[in-house]
Amino acid sequence: VGRVNAPFYMASTQWEAGSRKSTTSSASEGRQRYQELSSLDHFSSGRQDTGSMGYPTDGFASEAGGSQQQLQQADELTEQILRRQVPWETYQKADLISDRELQLIKRYDKQERPTQQRLLLETEEGVLYVNAFFSLLRSIASEEVVQYVLALLEDMVKEGGSKVVGLLKAATTGQGSGDTCAILLRMLQRPDWFTQEKAAFVLSSLLSFTPAAASPATSAPLAAMAPSSSSSSAAAPAASSHSVHTFVEWLCNELRRPSNERSEATAITCLSMLLRDQETRLIFLKHNGISALTQHLVPGPKIQELYEACLCAWLLSFCKEATEEMAQLNIPKKLTEVVRQGNKEKVLRVALMCQHNILQELKQRDGERYARLVSKLIECGLHKHIATQRLMNSYTDEELLASMDWLTEKLEQGMKHEISQFDKYADEVLSGTLDWTLFHKQDKFWKMNVQNFVAKDCQILKALVRILQSSTDERTLEVACHDIGRFIHHYPHGRPLLKALKVKPQVMKLMVHPDPEVQVRHTLLL
Repeated sequence: VGRVNAPFYMASTQWEAGSRKSTTSSASEGRQRYQELSSLDHFSSGRQDTGSMGYPTDGFASEAGGSQQQLQQADELTEQILRRQVPWETYQKADLISDRELQLIKRYDKQERPTQQRLLLETEEGVLYVNAFFSLLRSIASEEVVQYVLALLEDMVKEGGSKVVGLLKAATTGQGSGDTCAILLRMLQRPDWFTQEKAAFVLSSLLSFTPAAASPATSAPLAAMAPSSSSSSAAAPAASSHSVHTFVEWLCNELRRPSNERSEATAITCLSMLLRDQETRLIFLKHNGISALTQHLVPGPKIQELYEACLCAWLLSFCKEATEEMAQLNIPKKLTEVVRQGNKEKVLRVALMCQHNILQELKQRDGERYARLVSKLIECGLHKHIATQRLMNSYTDEELLASMDWLTEKLEQGMKHEISQFDKYADEVLSGTLDWTLFHKQDKFWKMNVQNFVAKDCQILKALVRILQSSTDERTLEVACHDIGRFIHHYPHGRPLLKALKVKPQVMKLMVHPDPEVQVRHTLLL
């Protein structure tokens, strides 16, 4: 029977429920130890080059975001599958795995996790163990075996971190193993979500791995295992690029049209690994990924999912093309709400650092768009939310404090600029349509500009009175009542002046206006 393309053959398969030596609790502990897949440089204040960029100090969690109940159910299912007893000899007799692969699989399978990690990382055969399990994925179509092997590969990575991923990468770049990513991509088309989720995690780990992620002790032997043929090494990037395109497209589709209740959380977790690479960010843009991600930048009960979504946004903010689209889609404004409700420091940090990067990029390239965005963020109250967060919490994280300081400085500069622009306010009033823009709510604006209301024969004040007389728009009437009330408060003898302009009859009509908010606002003029 052939190895890869032959029909699946198995005389008899019996699944016996065994007992895995390590418990569910130890599995959870192992997953908690899995942090970053690369030891990149520590992120420092200010916008950094992508080459020296690292994660915020918190790193990212190994588990996909989601409800605690969903995570617990996923862990229980994984442990249940890892307790299966697989009749490996049957597959060897069917010539689906070799004698050597059978020896390696049996030596590794059902060992305690410390023993498994020692076999992988402390022996010269580490990459051979990984190759043996990938060989199973190439040869065997049985759903039970595929689920078991993928769960085992995921467990390897979550237990051993970047060093194990280095072994996986070596196993998938050697001679005769170029189809591994293609096999994992095909797993994404299988009907059961368990297989899709595990394949997605393993594929993300492989595609996001860089040699710098491995320690010197691990990277040296791996370099020796790399193919020496120039043709092989040249083909690898092309194959990897195709795999990334296909995988990113699948992830974007899962964000837009989830096929499972955990689809979105899993997709976001995978993207938080993949988007460290600049080329992958551009691929993500080509698949309109930012619009798919935007809907997940909303505060809610799934804190880990929100954190990883904000992490994706922050990673994208290092891409010039991405910052333009993020500004157009109002992502900085969405992140302001995340900052307002931020009850987790790690979420607050990546949200503010993302806003920092987007604003800094726009400031360097397009001063007009930068000014408009600053104005929007001021109207959303970002400066107030930052001040509140600092007042309520004692933060010590340098990246977080640096972003807070930078944003506060730029927003205060923007406020001074906005307040000094009475002409912009005058244009709004003369247009006859008012909204709750920055001017109306800032005391500094009224203190600095109240004399301008009576300049040129009270031109702006008379325009506000005409709005009371003629406008039928409820919001415009609310704002006009508010503004005239602010004028009375700040201008000496403001009431006699308005009496001379015969405002009172118009004010009395508003007492019976159908909008209760207009009725409330009109009392400011009495």
